[in-house]
Amino acid sequence: MNPPPSPADPYGRPPSGAPGGQAPGTPPPPAPPYAQPYAQAPRGASPYGPPSPYGPPPHGPAVQPTVAQPYAPPRPAPGVAASRPSPGRRFWSVAGTIGAMVVAWSCAIVGIAFATPVDDLGGGDVALSLLWFVVSVGVAAAMWWRTSRPVLVCLATAAAGVVGPLGAVAPLIALSWVIARTDLRRSLLCGGATALALLVTFWRDATTAPQVVFSVALENGSTSYMSPVGYIVLGVLGLAVSVGAGLLRRLVTANADADAARQVAQRADVAAQEARQQATVEARRADDLRAESEALRTELTRQEERDLIAREMHDTVAHQLSLVSLEAASLEVSSDDPEVGEAARSMRSSAHRALEEMRTLIRSLRDGAEEYSGTAPSLGDLAELLDGARERGVDVTATVFVTDADAAPPVLTRAVYRVVQESLTNAAKHAPGARVDVSVRARPGAGIDVVVRNGPGAAGGGVPGGGVGIPGMRERCGALGGSFDAAPADDGGFRVRAHLPWVVTADD
Repeated sequence: MNPPPSPADPYGRPPSGAPGGQAPGTPPPPAPPYAQPYAQAPRGASPYGPPSPYGPPPHGPAVQPTVAQPYAPPRPAPGVAASRPSPGRRFWSVAGTIGAMVVAWSCAIVGIAFATPVDDLGGGDVALSLLWFVVSVGVAAAMWWRTSRPVLVCLATAAAGVVGPLGAVAPLIALSWVIARTDLRRSLLCGGATALALLVTFWRDATTAPQVVFSVALENGSTSYMSPVGYIVLGVLGLAVSVGAGLLRRLVTANADADAARQVAQRADVAAQEARQQATVEARRADDLRAESEALRTELTRQEERDLIAREMHDTVAHQLSLVSLEAASLEVSSDDPEVGEAARSMRSSAHRALEEMRTLIRSLRDGAEEYSGTAPSLGDLAELLDGARERGVDVTATVFVTDADAAPPVLTRAVYRVVQESLTNAAKHAPGARVDVSVRARPGAGIDVVVRNGPGAAGGGVPGGGVGIPGMRERCGALGGSFDAAPADDGGFRVRAHLPWVVTADD
């Protein structure tokens, strides 16, 4: 059984003393968020918030902790391959390892051979030589871990070189990797151990004359041995080569790490830029969807308003016009006065036309049409409009000059007709009995100019108006890019002046 953990266990385990490690009489403490990774969970479940990218998110009740699982290293993200050295780099790594093993073993065998006496060789010397041979194999095999465990390999081979005649080549090889991959403290420790192994090796070689490794047999039969200064120079040179190789490896590794860091930073910048671009696109798309939603909501509101206006017009104005038409028909039939009958017939005809236009307008409102779908009056219909005003008793003097009337756009002819119609109606309502002068001049490219002027009406006459006629005419002209002006005249009358552009297109 494991020993009871402390109450402040950083892994979220409960204190001991009760079933499950909880003290008696105390409520169970809440599990910290980082205790969940040690519990079994469905594939894809993540205790840290976002679902795991390696499986679908769980759709069910919360997972209860069960048996603790051993730690597993994180898996690489999908689509990111593990970094592997190139085939050439792997070849040179294996070749370097084999070379280091061969050099270390060869130097150890040379040291054993020169340390074994040849004149008086006893059984103990043979056994000791076999022991050192086995140790040399281990020293050579240790070169396999010189890159992954450089400190251990360096200290172990240096100890072997101090105890036995195995030389200091193996710790020199391992020292370069210690300098390349560890900190200064470990480098100094291994450097001292390697220097001690060199010192003991050279001392052992110098005191085993005449079997000295660093010696030369001369032609006269004598032997020349290396001086102490030579041993010092050779030892310093060996340490310098090892330290220099380690520093060079450290520099190359640092540059490679810096290049890799720059590449990672560049990839991160590219990913961040792509993420920003994607976020911009998504934000723009969200704005477009929001604008479209607002437009649809506005259009729905406008359609509801159109339906309300159409319903009210049908229930009120159309009903009243129908009553006027019925009463005019009854008056036309029952009256014996020809003038009364003619006036009643004119009223009934006007009511019928108003009802037809009303039905067309209501249909346009209910269908949601952007423009009035009824038949647009042409510029030639102005004559009928002026004649109708005269029949109702309005003193009208008209001057109409129109060039190529059939080529005028319907929206333009409708605006001109409504301006003249509304001006005549206002003159009849507000200045009864006054003379009305109407001037219409229209030509493609030059536009259409409308001037309606009436003199002062009879004192006390006039019919109150709704105050929307002049604003309506101004809006019609403004919608077509024209101009409108309505103001009192100098003689006490009233003048309406409008200009509408008549643009000639290639089709015309």
